[in-house]
Order: sequence, then structure tokens, then C-alpha cells
Amino acid sequence: MARRVLAVAVPALFAATACAQNKCTATGMMAGESFAANNCAAAVYPKQNSVTLWFSETPITPREQEAFQASAYVESTKAGKDRTMLLLEFCPGGGEVASSADAIKTIDLSLNNAKPEVDEQWSLDAPADFKVEAITGDVKPGARLSGRITGARKSAGKPFAWDLVFDVALPAKAAGAGASCGK
Repeated sequence: MARRVLAVAVPALFAATACAQNKCTATGMMAGESFAANNCAAAVYPKQNSVTLWFSETPITPREQEAFQASAYVESTKAGKDRTMLLLEFCPGGGEVASSADAIKTIDLSLNNAKPEVDEQWSLDAPADFKVEAITGDVKPGARLSGRITGARKSAGKPFAWDLVFDVALPAKAAGAGASCGK
């Protein structure tokens, strides 16, 4: 009996630990509609010292997370339906390993909202379009990266705003792609 309990408890403990590794919130407005995405995954591209973060309204499956970590890419639809999500691709250290708020001059941000249908992709410049409120950590496989990035802009006359808070474990394996950081 004790072995059965242990056999059930150990995998559950590992699953809870894996889920607890990444803590993220993405809140704001897309085309004037509020959104909240509290699930996330990270991909790291050490050749350029870049990171891509995926914020999702719906849970990210282990299979989706593994595919994202390898490619730094995710479809904006799942099972034929749009999903509410954001992709943030950036150079936390401006091309260096150590992150620095002052070094982050540009970010690429993709936003997708299932309701209303919104699909926007922008290359944004600091400080006009976004502000790095905080950032800590190194850009390398297995490291932790934490921060907060806020911003706002209009598109087609509709307001967009985002408040991205993240504390993620960068995967041990490098992604096959990522942002170009001028290295």
C-alpha cells in the first residue's frame, strides 16, 4: 500500500514543481477589450542572448511547452479556434548575457485575442511604446529571468495596453530561433 501511495505522490509532486517554476501574468486591453493570461512558457536562443515568452489565457500542455521551447514559435489557433495569447521576443541584456533594463531598446510583441478577433504584431521602441519596469537574471539555458514590462499604443483607433510580469526558468535546451540582438 505504501508503494502505491508513493508511486502516485512522487509524479504529482514533480508535476506541481514543474508548474510552479514559471509565474506569469499578462493583463491589459486588446482593441479595447480586457484580457488576462496567467500561463506561460519560455524559450531561450543563446546564440543571440534572446528570450521569447509565451503568455496564454488557457493552460499550456507539456507537449506545447516542449515544442515552443525548441522553436520559440506557437500557433495562434488550437483545434481550429483562436486563442488569447501574447508572444514577447526580446534581448533582456541588449545582446549580453546579463539582463539590464537600460539595454532593452526594442521588443517584438504579438497579440492574439479570440474575442474580439485581434491579431497584431509590432516591433516596439523604448521608451515611446513600452517601459521595462524591472528585469533580473541571465540569458542562458537553465537560468531564471524575472521582470515587468508595460506599454500601450493604438492600432486602427483602438487602444492596446499590456502589463507583463514574469518569473521564468529558461529551458536547459536552446531554441532553434529567436530575436536578433546585434551580436
